[in-house]
Amino acid sequence: MKTFYFLFVSLLIISCQEKTFADDITLVYPKNTKMKIQEFNEDLDEFGTEIIYFGKHNKKIGVRYYKHFYPIPVNAIEKNDKLLLPYFRSQNLSQGETHYKDMSKELNSKNLEIIVKSNDTIPLYKNNGFENKLKKYKAFPVFVKNISSKTLKIPTTTIFSFLFFKNQNNKWQSVRNSYYMIEGYGKVQPFFELKPNEILVYAYPYFKKGKTHKAKVKFYDASSKEFDISIDDEIIKNQRACYFIE
Repeated sequence: MKTFYFLFVSLLIISCQEKTFADDITLVYPKNTKMKIQEFNEDLDEFGTEIIYFGKHNKKIGVRYYKHFYPIPVNAIEKNDKLLLPYFRSQNLSQGETHYKDMSKELNSKNLEIIVKSNDTIPLYKNNGFENKLKKYKAFPVFVKNISSKTLKIPTTTIFSFLFFKNQNNKWQSVRNSYYMIEGYGKVQPFFELKPNEILVYAYPYFKKGKTHKAKVKFYDASSKEFDISIDDEIIKNQRACYFIE
């Protein structure tokens, strides 16, 4: 009788778990892919974005990344298209330019839903153009859906998503796996469009393991639900700058 009771409770808990729009999406990549944890500041001289896909809701999406946020001069990453073809999309993300404030004010939790699959491991591909070397990092997917009735413009800046964790003072503090500073892009910025019910999928690299913290992802002014993440204390100590939110 006890066995039946526990089985019933387990099934009830599973059935009551909230289903999300991302549950039926499978991210496809070679299962024999060998991945590593990205070291702190390792991405300093690497090319490639974290964005995998944007567009209509598809149940199967290949893990291939956009090479550039916007057109840039020819460099090492452009000279290895045959090597990069299985891992990167040839298109640039940019579809136009407009004022940043006009775009960002619409990117909030009223218009966007964010689902973080922190326990799903996928490869994040980066290319070190100076060494002509493809790297494959362990990452987890983040899914963003336009739940509004209007087309949203997503600025194609390199800092579009932050991860925040609860620090020892119980405050939400930002953390990056990098030390270098990123310059601003001015008032007018390139963008791509996310139409109603369309989705955006991108990857966030895992940190070197340490203490487990409560965390959430901020995509501009939209926030995900809380989840657990492991972060090495040295990464937190070595932040060049950090931000706090309520």
